[in-house]
Amino acid sequence: MQARQALASRLGIIWQADPSLNYWGDAELGLYITEGLRTWSALTEPWNADYVFTPTSARVWYDVSADSTSPRFRTVTDANIYTLMEYHLLEPPTGATWSGTSQFSISDLSGALQRRRDEIIQMTGCNLAALPPIASTPNTRRTAFPDTVLEPRRARFVPDSGSGNPITLNREDNLAWDGFAPTHVQVSGTPGNWGVIAGPPLSMDVDIAPNVAGYFDVLALQSGLSFNPPAATLLGIPDDWSWVAKWGALADLLGRDSEATDRPRADYCLGRYMDGLKIMQASNWLLLATINGVPCDTPSVREMDGFSPEWQNNPGAFPSLVTAGLDLIAPCPVTGAAPTSVSCVLNGNAPVPLLNGDFVQCSRDVFDVILDYAQVLASFKMGGAEFLSTKDLEKNFAMAALAANKRLVNMGIYADLLHSEGKRQTKVQPK
Repeated sequence: MQARQALASRLGIIWQADPSLNYWGDAELGLYITEGLRTWSALTEPWNADYVFTPTSARVWYDVSADSTSPRFRTVTDANIYTLMEYHLLEPPTGATWSGTSQFSISDLSGALQRRRDEIIQMTGCNLAALPPIASTPNTRRTAFPDTVLEPRRARFVPDSGSGNPITLNREDNLAWDGFAPTHVQVSGTPGNWGVIAGPPLSMDVDIAPNVAGYFDVLALQSGLSFNPPAATLLGIPDDWSWVAKWGALADLLGRDSEATDRPRADYCLGRYMDGLKIMQASNWLLLATINGVPCDTPSVREMDGFSPEWQNNPGAFPSLVTAGLDLIAPCPVTGAAPTSVSCVLNGNAPVPLLNGDFVQCSRDVFDVILDYAQVLASFKMGGAEFLSTKDLEKNFAMAALAANKRLVNMGIYADLLHSEGKRQTKVQPK
């Protein structure tokens, strides 16, 4: 409550706004402080937290964003973002319903948000999943994916029991197969490579058609859930980056040719969106891991496949926490003496105050610049000179984040390596 009062005081002093909060409601100010905390978290990654879980031999991959005990558990819905957008647009804050002017509609907000959300997922790879087994057809080289797949990232061929051993396929392309194995189309057997570059969308080719029944075990980048207002749907990207989708959607809404056109603010929103995308692509999410209380390496799945082939079926594989990309991990070994306890240090969500007595969990110098940025957010709906006058406050926020990052780097011997552990898959296999 004191944080909201401090923000209200700032707004009243600078613009002689109504101290009774008729223009900025109490709930609205709380949302701006929350976004300030999440933006600070995205820029500086300060809220590291432990995550402990017990794996089972029946499961390989674990999505840390889907576990309610995880510090990276995703909670933000499209309705949450609609409410923020409605405040920014001076419309009634009714979430996933619409009672505002004819300038916009809930379908406008939903369509713009879903377009930008899907673009963020594709650009940053923030919605990876292990697909259910995809049946392979003997003597057929092409396999179709579900329409929720944006991009396959890894594939294994698993023959039916008694028909052979699983094999992790190398990602290549059809031209390589034609050049180095020109008879691959005429034969069948055990595939060794897969590719998508020469096939139609939502499909995968293998170099050699399987001669036995089985299935493909695939890791893929998934599309987000379809928004369906007035029902609230999970946004599908990390909570601390939800503001990126918001700015992208606002850029579309204010930049179209209609009575709602506002080119200066549309350009501002687009700039914030593009900056957010770049920062998100360079962000980290995993720092350290232990298995059964012993520190372990966190190799990418590409590295693990290269140095320990078929580690998923090898009970003697070296203990590791394999990372496939953002929020998707696999404790190793999976079979045999499987780990009884896995602990990792994750870059957690910003702690958001929910009750009036909750503390804003940041240092006092950071609290001041978060209020600076919350003030910028609050002024957005004013537009014009009033909004432009907050440029220095936004600059203060950005410069404070830059200084915090420099300070954090100097506080550790191997800080550069520590803050890149979660990016190893992207480094060895760029999107």
